Amino acid sequence: MALINHTRLHAVLSMSQQHQPQLIRMISTLLADAEKNISQLQSYAQAQQLQELQQTLHKIRGGYATLGAEDLAHISKTLELALEQQQPFSEADLAEFISVYRQSCAALQQEISKLQGDIEPEQTALDIVQLYYLLRRQDMQACTLVQNNQAQLKQLLTNTLADEFSQHVFALNFTAAAVILQPFLPPEQRSTQK
Repeated sequence: MALINHTRLHAVLSMSQQHQPQLIRMISTLLADAEKNISQLQSYAQAQQLQELQQTLHKIRGGYATLGAEDLAHISKTLELALEQQQPFSEADLAEFISVYRQSCAALQQEISKLQGDIEPEQTALDIVQLYYLLRRQDMQACTLVQNNQAQLKQLLTNTLADEFSQHVFALNFTAAAVILQPFLPPEQRSTQK
């Protein structure tokens, strides 16, 4: 086992050079959710909500196993099986999982940071009408536009709304993102969308 299987991670990231910035952004979002997930796991364990605990472990395992976090996937699967078979579950088991989870996140973040340094952002002017239609068509190019135009989005939408908008886009919830963007379309475009 390895904390991170670099071959697998790089295979995932190089599946599509065109969409690599979106993949990196989605991985960053996954990593950003780690502490929230850890708090959730701890409260489920404390409340003995074992089914919720098992489901959360499974969700974490799925995302991280795809990225090559082999130790995390192994420990998670072991805990999931123990919970499924209603075996005793100790705080030490959870503490070990959390420790490996944090180490895996740190290792993945290190890899992502290296890659982000290698990728030169495209300087594209933000065309909100184009972005809106990409979102409506569920087109992954919307992620690239949003990734490369964060400053322009913050000017248009305000920081808080731009952050919410970006979270929807990078979580691939394009419909919710389109709803946020719609009021900012030129009047002639807005009237065609009702």
